Amino acid sequence: MTVGDALAGPTKRATTAAEGAFKKGDRWMDDYLPYQLYRVTNRLNVRLQGRLKAIGINLSQWRVLSVLRSYGTLSISGIVDYTLMEQPTVSRVVVQLEQDGMVTRRISADDSRMSDITLVAKGAEAFDAIRESAYRHEKMALEGLDAELLSSLRKTLQRIERNIDLYE
Repeated sequence: MTVGDALAGPTKRATTAAEGAFKKGDRWMDDYLPYQLYRVTNRLNVRLQGRLKAIGINLSQWRVLSVLRSYGTLSISGIVDYTLMEQPTVSRVVVQLEQDGMVTRRISADDSRMSDITLVAKGAEAFDAIRESAYRHEKMALEGLDAELLSSLRKTLQRIERNIDLYE
């Protein structure tokens, strides 16, 4: 033992042991559900991005097109709610999609301070060109899961989302 070790006492030895544990990690994320969900979503998105790129659409545009195809005409705030994207990002994406002739923007009949965003034929065609790929990616990811398990998974995820909404 060196003089420095003797002067440092047990604190230095404890720090060294802790540093050893930090080098190995404790794998806490292996069972952390938000991380698991992120990894699954990210992997599906990475697979889909190749298809999107082939037709000149990015992931943010796909998300906006998907929401408009699913829910119809929405305001920017409605798109934000469904896509979970930031308002400035949604606004920028809507401008891009409008310039590309995939959506239209009109002043809302209900509130002249707001715009209604509507998918048009070109946007629907772009979405439809990718939808089958998205379904294929989903099917591959869910391979081996029976209908009962999938139903339970969907209900569980809906319940988790409702629980989260209770605390907002």
